Amino acid sequence: MSSGGDRVQFWNHLLATAELIESLHDDASSQLDETQIREQIQKQLETVSEAFGDGADPVENFEEYVAIKFCQALYEALGSNAP
Repeated sequence: MSSGGDRVQFWNHLLATAELIESLHDDASSQLDETQIREQIQKQLETVSEAFGDGADPVENFEEYVAIKFCQALYEALGSNAP
């Protein structure tokens, strides 16, 4: 993530992921079961890792690096707890 545009794109995608997670538990999403919610969240977390993981430099962009590692850890935790 070397350019400012990439950083904005990263943070916007992370914000969209957080908003998706929030929306999955509102009334409009009540038709989704826990497995479907988990799968949607995993897809978003996987996208963060795939799209931005290679450029995550802990020296130059520590915050982004930490956020990506956190997304990867959540992705793994959700996958290992699948029903």
